[in-house]
Amino acid sequence: MPKEKEKKTEEKTEDVKKTSDSGTPPLNQPGKRPQIAVVVWLLIFVGMGILFVFTQTRKEITVWTQSKFESELREGNVQTVESTPLTEKVQLLEGKYKYTPEGGEEPATRNYQVKVELTDRLDQLLSDCKVERATKPKSQWIGILITTLLPILIIIGVLYFLFSRQMKIAGRGAMQFGKSRARMLLPDTQKITFNDVAGAEEAKEETRELVDYLKDPLKFKMLGAKIPKGALLMGPPGTGKTLLAKAISGEAKVPFFTISGSDFVEMFVGVGASRVRDMFEQAKQHAPCLIFIDEIDAVGRSRFSGIGGGHDEREQTLNALLVEMDGMETQEGVIILAATNRPDVLDPALTRPGRLDRQIMLDLPDIKGRKEILEVHAKNIKLSDDVDLDIISRGTPGFSGADLANLINEAALLAARQDKKEAEMVDLEEARDKVRWGRERKSRKISEEERRITAYHEAGHTLVALRCPKATPVHKVTIIPRGMAYLGATMSLPQEDRYIRSMTDFLDEIAVLMGGRCAEELVFKEITSGASSDIQQATTVARGMVCSFGMSSRMGTVQYGSRGEHIYLGRDITKTDDYSEETGREIDLEIKRIIDEAHSRAAAILKKEKANLETLADTLLKKEVMDIKEIKKLLNIEDPDPERPNDGQGKQNLEDTPKTAKKPRASTCK
Repeated sequence: MPKEKEKKTEEKTEDVKKTSDSGTPPLNQPGKRPQIAVVVWLLIFVGMGILFVFTQTRKEITVWTQSKFESELREGNVQTVESTPLTEKVQLLEGKYKYTPEGGEEPATRNYQVKVELTDRLDQLLSDCKVERATKPKSQWIGILITTLLPILIIIGVLYFLFSRQMKIAGRGAMQFGKSRARMLLPDTQKITFNDVAGAEEAKEETRELVDYLKDPLKFKMLGAKIPKGALLMGPPGTGKTLLAKAISGEAKVPFFTISGSDFVEMFVGVGASRVRDMFEQAKQHAPCLIFIDEIDAVGRSRFSGIGGGHDEREQTLNALLVEMDGMETQEGVIILAATNRPDVLDPALTRPGRLDRQIMLDLPDIKGRKEILEVHAKNIKLSDDVDLDIISRGTPGFSGADLANLINEAALLAARQDKKEAEMVDLEEARDKVRWGRERKSRKISEEERRITAYHEAGHTLVALRCPKATPVHKVTIIPRGMAYLGATMSLPQEDRYIRSMTDFLDEIAVLMGGRCAEELVFKEITSGASSDIQQATTVARGMVCSFGMSSRMGTVQYGSRGEHIYLGRDITKTDDYSEETGREIDLEIKRIIDEAHSRAAAILKKEKANLETLADTLLKKEVMDIKEIKKLLNIEDPDPERPNDGQGKQNLEDTPKTAKKPRASTCK
């Protein structure tokens, strides 16, 4: 049985290749069709050129009789004579002669033309008048025509070549608007398998039955099982949705059609729907196969928008897509894969059972998945023996697969710039900081006063974080501008993956954010604008505590401001906050109380630690960058767990909002 399956697969592959090698053009290469407009313009230019030639050759020519020619010759007016044989005896004489214009003083010249019968008498007359007769070819006008039309034809040829080339590249020939732009990848060209996908074990497990069905559909039919007609790959950007789709095709060894959602929508109404039908028609001819639509939200957005009316082209394209997907029960063997990072904006009809009836979530990888991803990408570069990917995986929480690939590449670039033969651990750590917080901007000129204020500001953050037990551990402190920080930054990383936050965690975080402002007040008796980012983050965290997490005894366990739709979706556009003005005032007062208490707490800590504040700030002014080990050694702080140093490894802190725990946060001085 397995050998027979392999033979069928090989025969299918050969059939697909023959189809591609035959006269029928592939999906992404439209057939060569004559450009009617170009041909018409070419004929027009040729006709104009011929007319121009004959007009120029017959311009200002006087036709004589033979007697008139002989009389003008005797009078000495004929200057040149050129003869063109017409028959054996008759020749066409052309040339120039002198004449006196009416009212003119000086004689002028003009062209003449005469048909004569050459005789000895005429030759003697030409000899007596001392006028030589030159003979020219009979078809001289052909040369004039060629020399006149040749530049025009060259220009037209160049324009036609460029125009046809652009039309072929864009796939927008006169008859190609409704053709699908899906590119078909044959099984032999798809080398990516599940072994190349790391950090997404659950997603791979969910897609294995799709692969099994494509390999052996008969096994499922005999049991009466119905395979899902489509699967929607969801997840944040960079988590490997497209890579997983390629791996499914590589494992199943079937033709793989890929297209972007934006390729369907055009300015002409009906083109997208025609392309959908053409794509499914081609897919049915190569079944079993996969159709992968990347960024499907470009064409699959909800049709129930209330802003600005509908979008006819996109809605017609979506309707055609829904009809083709719903009609799959009669066309077996075609499975739809779609990817998006905005599943909330998709039309409900697209994700109902029977269409994209399976939603596969690809989330940000955990610590184990991050290590596996790093190992996959580390195979492509040379690493020294001191590199420990476990430490890097603990220090990169919240990184997507694309971020980790970028980290490995940045480490290789840093090592190459320093003429190293291998990437070392220090290169990976610097690459991690660069990817997360940005590159150091040492070229920025900062006054000595601003450097001193920045040093005390960042020292205040650091000391408060060290004295708050639930605060996110400090990883590194710098007074060199890095990334979005205009002056300095205190970088924090938790020690382990965290998915929930307690009320104490939030209160300690707000206190750390207030540490920079409190240090400025304590030392300089003045406040600056450098704490603007800290105040914004603290306000956002406090508002989340009051309005979303029910962490205020005064406001209770009630969610305030429960709008869940995005404004551009047009749903409930006129809806306001679902609480009264008095309740809003109470919320503002509660947020202010939480921040004021955190400010007072941070100020009290720094008053007790003023000596350490001075020491840390002075050291920062000298070193500019200090990690947590150097800080603890400077302040004589013992690590409670020496086997697990507080080096910032683990899940990172909250983002600007307390609703997620994905992005790192750095207290910055701006």
